[in-house]
Amino acid sequence: MAHELSIRENGFVEMAFVGETPWHNLGQDLEEDATIETWSVAAGMDWEVQKALVEYTPEDNLLTAPFPGQNVLYRSDTNAPLGIVSDRYNIVQPIEVLEFFRDLVDENGFKLRTAGTLFGGKRFWALAETGNFGEVCKDDGIGGFLLLSSSCDRSLATTARFTTIRVVCNNTLSAACGSDANTVSFNHLTAFDHKVIKQQLGEAVASFGTFMGMVQALQAQKLGIVSADVFLSNLLLPTIQGVDESYDISGNRAYRKILSLFNGEAKGAELVGQTKWGMLNAVTEYYDHWSPSRANENRLNSAWFGSGAKIKDRAVELLAMAA
Repeated sequence: MAHELSIRENGFVEMAFVGETPWHNLGQDLEEDATIETWSVAAGMDWEVQKALVEYTPEDNLLTAPFPGQNVLYRSDTNAPLGIVSDRYNIVQPIEVLEFFRDLVDENGFKLRTAGTLFGGKRFWALAETGNFGEVCKDDGIGGFLLLSSSCDRSLATTARFTTIRVVCNNTLSAACGSDANTVSFNHLTAFDHKVIKQQLGEAVASFGTFMGMVQALQAQKLGIVSADVFLSNLLLPTIQGVDESYDISGNRAYRKILSLFNGEAKGAELVGQTKWGMLNAVTEYYDHWSPSRANENRLNSAWFGSGAKIKDRAVELLAMAA
């Protein structure tokens, strides 16, 4: 599949959104007050994960034999296979991810912003705005969001994670601030418990102020070219395979692009200047919007769930460590 966003045979993209079109003009644009039922159809999450016993046909044998304890998961609408799991595996349905937000939308003022599926339905997510908002400096605003995701191929636990989005560029950054308080995760051997996540919402939403304090402190600290070089070396060298101490990081593609973004190419660079916050946004813009990939949609998976998310968290640690 050329895109990691799930695209049906008829061209329908399994993603819906409110507001500005994200990722390469794909998906269905919804009204802000759309119902959960409308979201499920528009986001392509209106099907169920079903399971069947794994069977195999031995060579030179016309009869199939069962593989006890193992099941294939498949889509109810297309019968497309999604993964093979044991009897102990707890299935999370796509609609459950959306239903999780129903009370939060109705009673707590959350607003769904995007939802959809990846890899043909093997992963799915919903992202909602929490109502938290703050300014790092004049005209540089950050909003708080809750990202809920799951999978049916064992590649991703069911995880609720608080994240932030910078308004001027749509960069995404974890709000964890070096703590696990803003992330709740259930592996698929444990049933997905909505109540456990919602019990922790108050503490996690309140910690948005701590996050804002941290990034405002980064904005107050200038970052010279020598320090920028040291930071990028420490950030990127562990991600590059097969290099030794003689490796010249200045020739690395990611290094050159991030440094160019830091030196003024990044969206909103004029608002923050050459500060630690400016460098953090250069890193997040690169991994959200510029890193090499097969398609723009590939960056969504990396930025939220994969290598991009990990390196952005590492950038926060390195910059805050020296604060």
